[in-house]
Amino acid sequence: MANSEHQRNTRIDAVRAVALGVVIIMNMMTLSGLAYLSPDVRADMLGPLDIAAWNFLAVFFDGKALAAFSFMFGLSFSIILQRIRPEGETSILQLLRRFLVLAALGAFNAVFLFWADILMTYAALGLLLPFAARLSQRVTVSLGTVLILAGPVALALSNAGPPVPVPEGRYDSLEAFASPNYVDAVSQNLSMVTGATDAATGMLLLRLFMLSGLFLLGLAVGRSSLPSQFFALRGVMARAGALCLAVGLVAGLALRWIEVPQGIWFGLYLETPLMALGYLMLLTAALHGPTAGWVHRTLAPLGRMSLTGYLTSSAIGQALFYGWGLQLIGQTGTLAVVALALGVVAVLVAFAHLWFRYFVYGPWEWLWRSLTQLRYQPMQARGVAG
Repeated sequence: MANSEHQRNTRIDAVRAVALGVVIIMNMMTLSGLAYLSPDVRADMLGPLDIAAWNFLAVFFDGKALAAFSFMFGLSFSIILQRIRPEGETSILQLLRRFLVLAALGAFNAVFLFWADILMTYAALGLLLPFAARLSQRVTVSLGTVLILAGPVALALSNAGPPVPVPEGRYDSLEAFASPNYVDAVSQNLSMVTGATDAATGMLLLRLFMLSGLFLLGLAVGRSSLPSQFFALRGVMARAGALCLAVGLVAGLALRWIEVPQGIWFGLYLETPLMALGYLMLLTAALHGPTAGWVHRTLAPLGRMSLTGYLTSSAIGQALFYGWGLQLIGQTGTLAVVALALGVVAVLVAFAHLWFRYFVYGPWEWLWRSLTQLRYQPMQARGVAG
């Protein structure tokens, strides 16, 4: 790693930023109200181009961005583990505090910003770290792979039925979030969080196994020597990534041709982790290319403050779409939502560049770190801020 990167692999930060950016786009589809419509109503409301864009996002990115971000989350925590060595009681307590604070931030997000929070799930998965840190690399990779494969099996053996989107057909959410009274939005967030398990048991079951497995695979990659070899492995990653993406895409298209998947056909839901891993390998290979320097330098600061970007995008989404803000909910087509989401990502990238000219931690990252350490963390450091 070059000295100018201050012992940070900014290309990995850039990969995290891209994954976050796509997560933001998909979250905006829900915040805009489009995800709350039934398929029939959505088809009547949107024009042909918007319908085509909606279907494209559903096939190529829905669930895949979250899966990729989960892998990167596990990789990031491998760095934390290397720093604090969770063998001692103090280090384990520090890890537990870190996850408790993350869970609290997730609860804040779910109640006051966006009900479809992922931070609480990550906090729960983080409890695996002290256990996973004692496993060999081979066992960690094997366990992660088994968990991913076990998702469709558990779905087939349960009575949960095929996964369905949680918000689809929730017109009560459209009405509540369109209200100019912010209290109505908070109340509906609480209703969505507490009622999610009733509406989407299959989806939650599948994601539990998938995200746990990807978390462990990311952890294993971060603990290995692979990150230092990404330049040399560009060709291998590009070929492997293209294969994973192709197989996952075929499985995803086949899944959409089957009206009600049952039994062995649940295996097609492996499309999500396969495509996510494919995207990650292709993106990593591209960002480690000889001409991609300006790209990763542009995106890396947002990757460094991914928690801030995630939470801030939810607040901006509310301001754009909800009744207390610009009241665009239910009135914006797919392409317009994508354009607004890309604008939000661009603003966050610019903010991250400006912020890191003066500070060493993102705003929410600073709060997370201070509460974990139980003491105020300095925001500025000597010299240039990273």
